[in-house]
Amino acid sequence: MNSQVYSTDINKTQATVLGNLCNKKRMLTGMAVAFGNRLNCESQWFGNAQEAGCVDGKFILDIKPVKEDSLFDLASITKLFTSISALQLIEKRLLRMTDTVGQVDDRFVFLQNLSIFDLLCYKVSLQTDERLDRQTCPERLMELIFNAKAYPIQGERVYSDMHALILKFVIERIVQSTFEDYLTQSIFIPLSMFNTFCAVPESQVGRCVNYNYEHRIIRGKFQVDVDALPGKPHDPKARIIDAMGLGVSGHAGIFSTVGDMVCFAQGLLQGKLISEQFLQLIGLNRTGYSKLSGIYRQYMGLLCFSKSSVQRLSELPPWMGRRCFGLSGYTGNHMAFDPDLGVFDILLGNRCHNRVSKILPLGDEKKYPLNEDGSGLIQWPDGRKVFSSNQYVYLKDRLIHQPIYEILRERGWLNK
Repeated sequence: MNSQVYSTDINKTQATVLGNLCNKKRMLTGMAVAFGNRLNCESQWFGNAQEAGCVDGKFILDIKPVKEDSLFDLASITKLFTSISALQLIEKRLLRMTDTVGQVDDRFVFLQNLSIFDLLCYKVSLQTDERLDRQTCPERLMELIFNAKAYPIQGERVYSDMHALILKFVIERIVQSTFEDYLTQSIFIPLSMFNTFCAVPESQVGRCVNYNYEHRIIRGKFQVDVDALPGKPHDPKARIIDAMGLGVSGHAGIFSTVGDMVCFAQGLLQGKLISEQFLQLIGLNRTGYSKLSGIYRQYMGLLCFSKSSVQRLSELPPWMGRRCFGLSGYTGNHMAFDPDLGVFDILLGNRCHNRVSKILPLGDEKKYPLNEDGSGLIQWPDGRKVFSSNQYVYLKDRLIHQPIYEILRERGWLNK
């Protein structure tokens, strides 16, 4: 049995530091953090699960606080569940790294010779003829997915949703069941993750953090997303796939609580899902390197980010070692593991709801009265002043990961 401790005794100074992103800078409407090792943990939550509503086209104040049982949209952290699922099948000898997609699932017409290893490691760029998130016909959506093509990687970015999405269908073909059923039987139930959902039941929607009303400024045009309803994936592709009855996708769509994510983290570190040998393989860099120009190619492991040599662009805390791995979610989440130190840190946050989350092209943010770190207020055309979460990702090291490291060290939880 796990001996995790959900604590609110983090001292006031530490809580202030950890809560700065939502309490002071207001980049996040609300958040939950957790950290620990395979046996111990602490967690805390701050801010609001919702702060605004929209009635007859006008925004109103409508506050709901984040609670211990709030359901967060994990977004791309879902990829970690997909990676673990594939590794479980490999350990059970139901799948091999050297198997090709075609050997396992012949529906993928143009990926017959792509190995499972290359699929997990982002060795190719996978593309469809049309954008998946713009489809309205389930048959056409499936046709596009099964006709995805592999191309050589161009440029520095290798990260993509397509690899995990395709792997979801491969896993379903192997286990002869839905991906949701596999996750439930092989991960959720064994780890007592009873508050984790691939499809949020209607009775639980009231617990969901609200990611709707995301504000963006794209080439000078002011946009507000009104389609990210509570309980539905914020990611457009995952939303379409779910709406068309194809189940949870492999790249996004899982909802969970901070307590369940601690169960997942500790179960992974305790060897309840995969062996220690496989755990240490996840974060090894398969793609990244630094160029003479100083530009780097993304460092990726098995569907996860690896430790990068360029910290500003890294998805992992600077104090974690070379075998660490992690993932961020667009909605504001982050999860990182260090198998050698035996620790994890978790951030479940909301950077989308009633926030200016994106300003493009790069450099346009200078047109607005924002602080140097991207925080501040932007006046919307309707007269409202909206908080900015632009550049939020660059503040996590200082405001989240470093304070967590200091607490882990203070507690004596490293290397336990």
